[in-house]
Amino acid sequence: MGHDDTLRGEDTARGTDRRDFLRTAGATALAAGGLAATAGQAAAFDGDDGDIQGAPDYPRATTRGHFDIHWWYGDQLTDGHNAVDYDTVGAIPGFDTSGSPSEVVVAVHGWRTAKSDAPDHFATVSASLSNNGYDAPVVGYSWDSDTSTTDWWPATDIAERNGPKLAHFLLDYAARCPGTSFRLTGHSLGARVVLEAIKSLNSWGYRDVLTSATLLGGAADNDSVSTDGEYGDDIAAAVGRFDNFWKSGDDVLNWAYSTGEFDSAVGEEGCEGAPPVNYTDHNVDYVPDHFSYHEPGDGCMPAVVETF
Repeated sequence: MGHDDTLRGEDTARGTDRRDFLRTAGATALAAGGLAATAGQAAAFDGDDGDIQGAPDYPRATTRGHFDIHWWYGDQLTDGHNAVDYDTVGAIPGFDTSGSPSEVVVAVHGWRTAKSDAPDHFATVSASLSNNGYDAPVVGYSWDSDTSTTDWWPATDIAERNGPKLAHFLLDYAARCPGTSFRLTGHSLGARVVLEAIKSLNSWGYRDVLTSATLLGGAADNDSVSTDGEYGDDIAAAVGRFDNFWKSGDDVLNWAYSTGEFDSAVGEEGCEGAPPVNYTDHNVDYVPDHFSYHEPGDGCMPAVVETF
């Protein structure tokens, strides 16, 4: 996709830029406890084992192959890609087809979701919404979430660097479908992608693109969404309403996130501090585990539809 470079920030290496001391300590703890060992307990963190099978050409924007992990410099853009470009797969309603849907949900998966499994996540979100009376199209957003299968921090950086790419996709989509309302959902580490997209839209001056944003078991710091947090002003300015669905008994976030980040996730405790005026927390302790928020039956998608 061609893009206006005036919207693109300078790309920089980020292998050692965030919370270096805590990350070093966290790396020691994770090495001792084994973050990968959670796979036996929780199916590789974001492995959506109960998902519905999605078609390989499920309509989606994708940045697969845009990032790689260098042993010294950390996550790096691969040749031919920049901070805001993306690709597409399938016929995205209104984007690749005639006519404009009244609404579109763009769903973002979480960590360690393989390229071949990403359509399953999107198809499951679509089915769960449809089962609860919401029939607008669901478009996927697939990113390099499994480039690093054992190292948490490059994955978080790649998630955050996907925010501007998702934001630019939304701007292109909105330009082609000016009458369409856009909603975002982000599961687990996909919450970072969503939050950074909102941050990008706000910083670029596009504050009327998103009707809503929804986090499901979000793997982002619980204070980052507060009015004094990293994303509080962006949430208040660049999204109509913001809903966070969290579970106090989310064992994956309670252990893996807290160990890796030395903080609590918004998906395990809700917002820490005063929330933005358009922000609502929803405690969904009835959801059985970290991987079920978006799934039919035991998930919380009926409550999500109520927020639409």
